[in-house]
Amino acid sequence: MASSELSTVKTIAQINDEARNFILVAVVIAKSSPRFFSGPPKNRNFFEQDTTSDSAGLEMARGVLTLTLRDSARDTINCTIWGKADTIAHYDNAFEVGDVIDVNRPQVSSTVFGRSEQYSPTVTSPYCLTVNDQAQLAQIVRHEGSQDTARLRALLRVPLVQPGSTIPLADIVASGSGCNGETFNLLVVVRALRAKRDVRVARSNEVKSFREVVLMDCSHPGVVMKFWSESYIRWSERWTPLQTVLLLVDARVEYSAYYKTICLAVDRKTIITQDPDLAQLSNLLAHARSIPTQDIDLVCSLSSAATISTVMTVQQILDRTEGDLVQEQDQFTALCYAVITRLDLDGPTRTVSERCVSCRTLVRGQDAACPRYDCPAGGREPFFDLTVDITDHTGTLAGCRMVSRVAEAVLQCDVASFKRQTDDQKTHLKWKFLLDRCAVKLIVKRRSAVRFQNLYSIVECTIADPAEVEAKLKVY
Repeated sequence: MASSELSTVKTIAQINDEARNFILVAVVIAKSSPRFFSGPPKNRNFFEQDTTSDSAGLEMARGVLTLTLRDSARDTINCTIWGKADTIAHYDNAFEVGDVIDVNRPQVSSTVFGRSEQYSPTVTSPYCLTVNDQAQLAQIVRHEGSQDTARLRALLRVPLVQPGSTIPLADIVASGSGCNGETFNLLVVVRALRAKRDVRVARSNEVKSFREVVLMDCSHPGVVMKFWSESYIRWSERWTPLQTVLLLVDARVEYSAYYKTICLAVDRKTIITQDPDLAQLSNLLAHARSIPTQDIDLVCSLSSAATISTVMTVQQILDRTEGDLVQEQDQFTALCYAVITRLDLDGPTRTVSERCVSCRTLVRGQDAACPRYDCPAGGREPFFDLTVDITDHTGTLAGCRMVSRVAEAVLQCDVASFKRQTDDQKTHLKWKFLLDRCAVKLIVKRRSAVRFQNLYSIVECTIADPAEVEAKLKVY
């Protein structure tokens, strides 16, 4: 095809088998991770001896990248880019989800008999586009027209599926490993963003980055979604916890042996719409704002201490959280007859923290303002925040939490009077409980999407009656 031929602008709806020499202007709504592979140069037999230099051999490394494009509320299409490794790396770094691009003179092929489409996002067009670096005129560039750019970027909030096709997170979690590997549509809000981490992949010895994002909806407090794509990791940095809503199309379900529950992942078919234009957003965001931000406060309100009667040893508690006795439920209660071996009231360990008087969000540092943007109050109040270790004949349960009114009841003083005490008085108070056998009632919550660690919350602690201990203490 001569370079002097003029290209016409077509829409996705106008593309057909006869479409040639055209430009498509569209917005990127999904982007795959680039895949690289090596092979012999084109037109050379695979078994033919390679006489090229090492550097030339490296140049023959090739790759593939897929962009999913949209130019109207209805029309979407996949565009696959094939080329040398450096060409694919260039496109991967040059374009992100949300960019408006010009696809110049792509090759058009039908997807009716194409097997590759099963590994790409589901689109409305029966055709797919291919850009190959063998064709010098085929290229992808950023669109320059401001009017088209504004119109196309507005499509980023238009949902690809209706809310009726989404399912609650609780249904996925309840199914356990039964839906492992399947894909679902979900409408969720970002609850928390965890820091990007690097891991070394055993198979390739390659260091890869990933980020975990905790997602929630009205049915479930949190499910982890893992992002391995550098592009999506960068995108997630612009998300705001409890404010950003995501519509996930074809998110893959994976069972996590680490969390012992269901997690989500970005599949090759996954499309994410940020803050979709849906009426359900207001209810979802209102629910997100209503959740307790401090898990310890939520735990302490779940069960009355009077109802906790199941006697367990420390080892049984550990087995229920990490060992052979782990069950589907992420929470249980226990009555443990144990000795307090750590209660650092007079040392450097933190004993008092501060929280917002209105929403009870933890406030750190000298900033008097509540960190929640929607909180109407700005005051703060101190509360006991104690770390306690308990030990029995089977082991030690380290890092138990004793907070607020529970700590006040145990110590028989409030925060204000505790702060007025001298170090000697605090030491005397500590030794009222240290190394004494106590009846400790706990609520235990296992590590999950919304908790990095197991949570052992003390809801009652009293000096144990020796006769009661003798009658109820378990061997194991």
